[in-house]
This record gives sequence, structure tokens and C-alpha cells, in this order.
Amino acid sequence: MKQNLKLLAMAVLAVALVACSSKPKDTAVATPMTGGSPAATAGVGSDADFDDSQDARMAKILGIEKNTVYFDFDSDVIKADYLPILQANADYLKKHSDARILIAGNTDPRGSREYNIGLAQRRADVVRQRLVMMGVNANQMRTVSYGAEKPAVPGNDESAYSQDRRDDISYDVVG
Repeated sequence: MKQNLKLLAMAVLAVALVACSSKPKDTAVATPMTGGSPAATAGVGSDADFDDSQDARMAKILGIEKNTVYFDFDSDVIKADYLPILQANADYLKKHSDARILIAGNTDPRGSREYNIGLAQRRADVVRQRLVMMGVNANQMRTVSYGAEKPAVPGNDESAYSQDRRDDISYDVVG
């Protein structure tokens, strides 16, 4: 019975992926952070191949509410609350070697542009490194740093800022 459910879930995922491939892709290009070790910044670049609706479906398949990791102010430390999200993604990626993700680092608007780009890149890198420690192939992941360029919600208060300090994990749309 479990095997049948797994096959059904895979079939539904395949149909969803095919359906997504006909949607126009976001053509926004990130400002990548350069520097750091080549392994840590491998694949830094555009998120044009990633789609928000696909992410919502992947989060549901992974059994999590959303593929987002939030950080404290001026921190790149992953809180224990977000380890289940990373583990669910790691388990999926290890089982599906053809799957690819983009880890997009973000900050709130406080601080200089340069500082925020660097902090957002460190946040993306730390999530990538944690997924590698969980057994994910590094070639399945790319990172990008948006700094404060893509706020999650409008506003200039702590409530809005706390939602801006995040990494978004997006799955590649296979088409």
C-alpha cells in the first residue's frame, strides 16, 4: 500500500512539473555576491528557472508549510526550528538526484547594500552547507544573494523586518 502511495505521489509530481513548464518564467536576475570559497558560491546567479507556484507544491509534497528559513537580526545561524524543513528537503533531494534547488538569501533593509549582500550570501551558504552535511550533492544546489532587494512584505517595522531575514528554497522547474 505504501509503495502504491509513493508511486501515486510521484505521478502527481510529474504531472505538476509538466504543467508548470508552460508558464512564463521570471526573468529577474539577482546581484550575486562574489568571493568566498568556490565551493560555497558555486552556481550563484539567476533564479530565472524557479517558480513560486512550484515551490508551494514542493512544500506540500515535503510535508512542510513553506520552504523558508528565517534568521535573527544580523545573524547567519540556522535556528533549530528550521532543521525539519532542511531535513525534508535533504531527504527529497537525496532520493531525486535530478532535482535542483536555488537558495536565495535575503536581509531586512537595515545596513549598507554591500553589508546586506554579504550577509544574505552567508545565510544562503550556511543553508547550502547544512544540506551538504545532510547528504545532498552540492551540484544540486545554487545560491544567490538578494540582500534587501526582495522584501517579503511591505513595511518598516520589526514585524516586516523579521519576515525579510530569510532564505527561500526554490525548486527548479523541469520542462
